Amino acid sequence: MGNRIVFLLLAMLLLAPSAWAQLVYTEGNPELGAGPIALPDFSDLVAEVGSAVVNISVEGEESKESVEIPGIPFQFKREGPLTSLGSGFIISADGYIVTNNHVVEKGGRVVARLLNDKTEYEAKVIGKDTKTDLALLKIEPGRTLKYVYFGDSDDLSVGDWVMAIGNQFQLGQTVTAGIVSATSRKVPQGGPYDNFIQTDASINPGSSGGPLFNVKGQVVGINTAIFSPGRAQSGGAGFNIGIGFATPINLAKHVLVQLKQSGKVVRGWLGVLIQKIGPDEAYVFGLKKESGALVGHVLDGSPAATAGFQRGDIILSYNGQTIHENDDLPLMVANTPIGDSVSVEIIRDRKPMTLSVTIERLKEDAPKPAEPEVKSDEYGLTLDPLDSKLAELYGVSDTAGALVRSVKPNSMAERSGLIRGDLIRGVVIHGLGEQPVADSADLYRLIKGAESGKPVSFLIYRLDRQGAGATTLYLTLKSR
Repeated sequence: MGNRIVFLLLAMLLLAPSAWAQLVYTEGNPELGAGPIALPDFSDLVAEVGSAVVNISVEGEESKESVEIPGIPFQFKREGPLTSLGSGFIISADGYIVTNNHVVEKGGRVVARLLNDKTEYEAKVIGKDTKTDLALLKIEPGRTLKYVYFGDSDDLSVGDWVMAIGNQFQLGQTVTAGIVSATSRKVPQGGPYDNFIQTDASINPGSSGGPLFNVKGQVVGINTAIFSPGRAQSGGAGFNIGIGFATPINLAKHVLVQLKQSGKVVRGWLGVLIQKIGPDEAYVFGLKKESGALVGHVLDGSPAATAGFQRGDIILSYNGQTIHENDDLPLMVANTPIGDSVSVEIIRDRKPMTLSVTIERLKEDAPKPAEPEVKSDEYGLTLDPLDSKLAELYGVSDTAGALVRSVKPNSMAERSGLIRGDLIRGVVIHGLGEQPVADSADLYRLIKGAESGKPVSFLIYRLDRQGAGATTLYLTLKSR
């Protein structure tokens, strides 16, 4: 009987494979509203916009060292004048040119060369912005120039075709094409205003400052950086492996207007150090979603302090714009006109609130809190008591807390973000809020009192490396 059942099952598999296949996968064609995808022809586009793309070189002092070509940095050895090479594009008939700041930041004589024009046009640097890596140049060609049109980078979608033009490897104008691989991309150790377009269009040394076009011939980005073998970030030698980054043109528009008007960029300042909200932070602070920005520190005398912001606030929206990721906030604040009052929706102690804050000007020498190095723990820690002299250094009025003397490599503490010198002053526990820490024994008691295996957050005082006192932040780990 058993053999007969096995025989019947084998017969079913052999006689009806398609029926069994339908249980695993579906054959056929997807329903695409636009029909089959046609590949674009870029030849007409290149003929129309190519003459507005220029080569940029910067002549500096004599050097016998290895030299970086900031386009995007490429190492080579040479003797003689230091020459930085990159790309740019003309944005007005009278000769205004956009490029990257790192192409021209080392100073010296800046020269622009146009396509099919052997004349070297000396360019004046109108303004530079290090935070967005943009620079505005001006040449006097004595004639009307072909220029590009700006598009709307917010309209880009992943999968859209794009085309890059630049002076790759000093070979002259080079055209490459690809698709948008991602939008709103952040990069490791990047700046507060990073919001890159990621593309697989080949971007190589010499491409920096060149335009990224959509299929309409509009500039939607400024080619800025690449990830490459042998390079941890967008610096050092290497070449394209299909991951390039461009600054969105919508971000550049605001910057270029200010560079033309005053040669510099004035940005808004709120005065908070913010952190990402992941699943552990959402649990600890009782949030329904992993969105918003956690306030780890409020700078004394800042607009945020005046408005009543507190450590532990969760910022949900700014001036009517939702904060999906903590990185959304700095750009929103930076683009706010100085003196404007904006409403900010927050959650404090699990209750919604709205604060009104008047944005002030961000000064280059304004105190900047140390960036959290995101390492934390409790097992793998060596803790010391706090004495009165150290308490003064950390800016606290008592000696409560546990001072981190060392962190064991690869421990839970290191993985969570704690580092030597951190002062643990409190623990945030789900459902209980923030609990003060008297000493190391009190710290262990509080953590063990939390639900086993659930995350808790440490309130950390961390000394600023520039000697500007201590900043506060939250670091999260799972209790045992």
